[in-house]
Amino acid sequence: MNTAKDISQLYNSLFELEAKFKKEAVYPIHKQLHFPEHFTDIYEFLISKVDCNGKTILDAGCGVGFGSFLFAKNQAKQVTGISVSKKEIERANAMKTKLKMENCQFQLASFDEISTPFDLIFCVESLKHSLDIQKSFATLLNALTINGQLIIVDDFFDGHENTFSQQLKENWHLNSLISEKDIQIDGANFRISSEDLTPLMRLKSPLKIHIQMLFFRFFKKNSRYKKLFKGGILLDYLYTKKQMKYKLMIITKIQ
Repeated sequence: MNTAKDISQLYNSLFELEAKFKKEAVYPIHKQLHFPEHFTDIYEFLISKVDCNGKTILDAGCGVGFGSFLFAKNQAKQVTGISVSKKEIERANAMKTKLKMENCQFQLASFDEISTPFDLIFCVESLKHSLDIQKSFATLLNALTINGQLIIVDDFFDGHENTFSQQLKENWHLNSLISEKDIQIDGANFRISSEDLTPLMRLKSPLKIHIQMLFFRFFKKNSRYKKLFKGGILLDYLYTKKQMKYKLMIITKIQ
């Protein structure tokens, strides 16, 4: 079983890798989404779905704070970003100072350390990295105010365990793959809506995936980035095989 240290090291390495190849202003997410409207990233799309004005917001798995700053600019009352990566939190705090975003704060913390109630909780491609997805999901639900909303966007596994899904878990230190069965709610207390965003993805061709897999032969055996790259390609492969769905789920606490 993976540990909190494994996940922290994974995100630290991911931060270092993205810092090498991506501009500071670009949201660090490997997926390319083709929106039918003017949205340029997943967070702008999500803000069109919910009202941030005057809300207290938790960005659970905030990365370097890209989404948190966008929430703050959309009139959020207070935004708290959490990550298990010390390097991500350091960058987020540096950007907060640079942008003078007084209604943002960033903390080194995991999902299971949440106690303060929030009006909105965003989990964008972060819940799958929880050591215990069902436990973290329950914690997030409990942290909602009445009429509060939990917004999850993630890779939902929609197939049977196979060699590729096992390798994905190994390379990305996942104890399990998130599936819809992990999102269990009491219908009397919560309302849930779901949207399949997979059609917005620009899927790689099987040939491109094959070429990228061959590329790994040139990596040093113990390269800390090798697993990150390989995990991303394995995820792409599962999408091409229609064993993954990129889903948006909004859970509203009604009492």
